[in-house]
Amino acid sequence: MTTPTPTITSFEEFNLPEPIMACINALGFTAPTPVQAAVIPAAMQGGDWIVSAQTGSGKTAAFLLPALQHIWNSMRSGSNNPPDAPYALVICPTRELAQQVASDAINLIKGTKGLRVATVVGGTPYHKQRQDLKGAHLVIATPGRLVDWINQGGINLSRLHSLTLDEADRMLDLGFTDEINAIHEACEHRQQTLMFSATFTSRETRLASNLMLNPQHILLASSKEKHTNITQQLQWADNSHHQHQLLKHWLQDETMVQAVIFASTQVETDRLAKELESEGISAASLHGAMPQVLRNRRLDALRKNRIKVLVATDVAARGIDVPNITHVFNYGLPMKAEDYVHRIGRTGRAGRNGVAITFAQRGDAFKIRDIERYIERTIPVTTIEGLEPQLSAEDFKRSQGRGKPARGRAGSSGGYRGND
Repeated sequence: MTTPTPTITSFEEFNLPEPIMACINALGFTAPTPVQAAVIPAAMQGGDWIVSAQTGSGKTAAFLLPALQHIWNSMRSGSNNPPDAPYALVICPTRELAQQVASDAINLIKGTKGLRVATVVGGTPYHKQRQDLKGAHLVIATPGRLVDWINQGGINLSRLHSLTLDEADRMLDLGFTDEINAIHEACEHRQQTLMFSATFTSRETRLASNLMLNPQHILLASSKEKHTNITQQLQWADNSHHQHQLLKHWLQDETMVQAVIFASTQVETDRLAKELESEGISAASLHGAMPQVLRNRRLDALRKNRIKVLVATDVAARGIDVPNITHVFNYGLPMKAEDYVHRIGRTGRAGRNGVAITFAQRGDAFKIRDIERYIERTIPVTTIEGLEPQLSAEDFKRSQGRGKPARGRAGSSGGYRGND
């Protein structure tokens, strides 16, 4: 495992093609982030790499720029691939993330003649994707739809140079095993594989190594070091009504510009968004059961600041890159502890500060324990004056596995006494 100390301080040092440098300057990028300074030279030199980097750290450009440079050099040298054979492939676990990566790629090649990017995700017409794939040099895809095109013979990966898995930990999960193996076999002669995520468990690292040749590691984030610019707080609630009152208090905070609220289920997502709207809060829901057109429209409304609060399931934890998100609320706790890291990473992006509030009731004590073990720190417990829980934080944690805990201590006053 390597933790590099990059010395590169400007994009000019990467010797990128002139048209791409012009796009970088037009986008206002002045100096590479640590992950870019470490990964870009390594990827340009070749080899397989597993990269652990914090969300919002600039990792998308870290894998796009080496791929675009290789494509540019290949095009200039005249070593063109067949029309159905891309040079580089990026796989993302969600449609939203794939579309965000594609948007970033297009911004990096504006004015670059002849270099084409295609996005291949579910929920969009096949006939349009067939046209987009013709002559595409860089393809950004979700696993399921890409395998459809492989099986149909609509894409040729035999000439692929590089394969990148963004948010690789999610795709190394059991739900994507068959698709990732099929993609791996379709481009087994590739020269390079890159895997990026904020989190890699030991199991996921082993699975990643099975898809790579002698992978090297770049560690720019660990569970102890992540999100130092995000203020994390845990607030215990007596019941669901109390929890909603805590949320409403936070949504009136003057420092909140935009927020993402994570709920546990699609039903809860829709219900909570409607409830907030009825209370005069500009809110919308986002989850995987929605048509892709509607999901795109709501994300666009968030990016354009037409809605203040997005209530989402974990489908949105990977792919929302909106600089104005100042707060993240864990209204329903994640199923896996590592998803907590990805959720709170929706705020505090690109060096900004953010706030992450986690609400928990007494039955959630074991999940809080798992999250704190994973991030290797205790989330500070805070209260709101006038909305304090009747139980102490210690009572909530002790309640795990012991049925109903005792009532608040004798003599306590000022606690929240609302009805569920």
